Amino acid sequence: MFINKDLLEFFGSMMEIKKQKRDIFNALAADVDDPEIRNTLLRIGADEQRHVDQIQQSINLVNSGSTAEPMVPEAAPAPQVAPAPAPPAPTIAPATLQPAIAIAQPAIVRPEPPQPVAPMPVPEPVAAPPTYVQPVQPIAQPITQQVVVSEPVAPTVSQLQQPAPPQPLTYLTPTIATPAAPAEPAYSEPAEQSISSFASPLSSGTQRYPVQPPTSKTFENMTTLHHPLGEVFGFAATDQSPKAQRYRSHRHCPFNNKSPNCTNSHTENPLGVCSILHNNKAIITCPIRFREDWLITDDAASFFFEPGVRWSSLTDVRLADANGTSAGNMDVMLVAYDKEGKIIDFGAIQIQTAHIDGNVREPFECYMKDPKTNAMMDWTRQPNYPEPDFLSAMRTSVVPELLYKGGILHSWNKKMAIAINKSMFETLPPLTRVKKDEADIAWLLYELEAVNDGEKEAYQLKKSEVVYTAFQPTLLALTAIAPGNVNDFMKFIPELGA
Repeated sequence: MFINKDLLEFFGSMMEIKKQKRDIFNALAADVDDPEIRNTLLRIGADEQRHVDQIQQSINLVNSGSTAEPMVPEAAPAPQVAPAPAPPAPTIAPATLQPAIAIAQPAIVRPEPPQPVAPMPVPEPVAAPPTYVQPVQPIAQPITQQVVVSEPVAPTVSQLQQPAPPQPLTYLTPTIATPAAPAEPAYSEPAEQSISSFASPLSSGTQRYPVQPPTSKTFENMTTLHHPLGEVFGFAATDQSPKAQRYRSHRHCPFNNKSPNCTNSHTENPLGVCSILHNNKAIITCPIRFREDWLITDDAASFFFEPGVRWSSLTDVRLADANGTSAGNMDVMLVAYDKEGKIIDFGAIQIQTAHIDGNVREPFECYMKDPKTNAMMDWTRQPNYPEPDFLSAMRTSVVPELLYKGGILHSWNKKMAIAINKSMFETLPPLTRVKKDEADIAWLLYELEAVNDGEKEAYQLKKSEVVYTAFQPTLLALTAIAPGNVNDFMKFIPELGA
């Protein structure tokens, strides 16, 4: 059956994800000095192995009711059980952030063979009320992104080895698909080479609902606007000053971009939206927006270095592991010097912005047709109204960068600062705070503050707070999960095959 085949492929993907997570947590335990944290990591790794076994039971259940040739994903090799003499516990050495450190491997209890499960009865079908879905016209126009690969900077730091980071995980969940707009593509710098991105399934033509005409006011407080555009090419959407008009007409960026022009999402047709409005607040969606007046470098330097130390900054510095494989670029790197100009220390700044759920390009392009008239447009009745997606940003950006880049920096005993919107930080799991001199990470929380500038309004970047945390407890808090009951999931299987 096609449904069984798709279900088996889904189970196979889930099994691979669980295996990789199991290996990651077991590997992280090697770098932990606190026995309680190490035991917690090992317990999570054992839980992931148990999930693998439970998924295998589900696969066997589906295969037992299918007449087609069963498709069973390749099972993970049986883990080696470490002998358990008197302490210290036996160790193994998997790939970790520090390969030279042995990892304590907990004793693994082999699960008993799965018992056959009788098929669950399928309830009588109940007629559901009709659901009306607006048709979506797809387009096939590809979007290209530009990236820059900077030359690596090699501070005099050595003796540490790092394995190549694993490929990002893809999380799949069984859902009933409905047409929906993807999030806007992430920001990219001007590039030496271009890469293809996905094509938006939304039409860029006329809106499904007519845009409401603007009010008769020529000026309105930004918190009362009825569209999602906070800043366009560096200026408030309501700003009609000659300078704002010049930046919009030439597509300039006023926030220290490498290029004088905006390169957000696309170089030839950039998405010039620096921030979007959400709950009467401007939420930063472009990482370059954090470079206003280089406040982030001053705030990070006060965490990295002692007062009075001379330092300079670099942007987009390539970070590689022991094998020379790139772990990504550090957004900003601060380097400290002595009186003779010799490098004595450095630290890295990572910038985290919210992803966008919905379509922000359509209101942006509508606004750009006539910025003065459309500054007061009503976009609230349009489909796919854009909103910040903090959860997606945490899972696909914050955690991977903290794991790979932060792991390398932590093994070098170097500090890391994370510049982030305060509203986004408040959606993260609770983090254990420590004193500044005990911290590995400084979370620099910023907000865009609306200020009056003569007859117009503008946004200014303001530091709200600094939160200090240690590396290992932070990583554990951000990667901890609360799995649901596997029996509840298995009850859902007959519905997929109905």
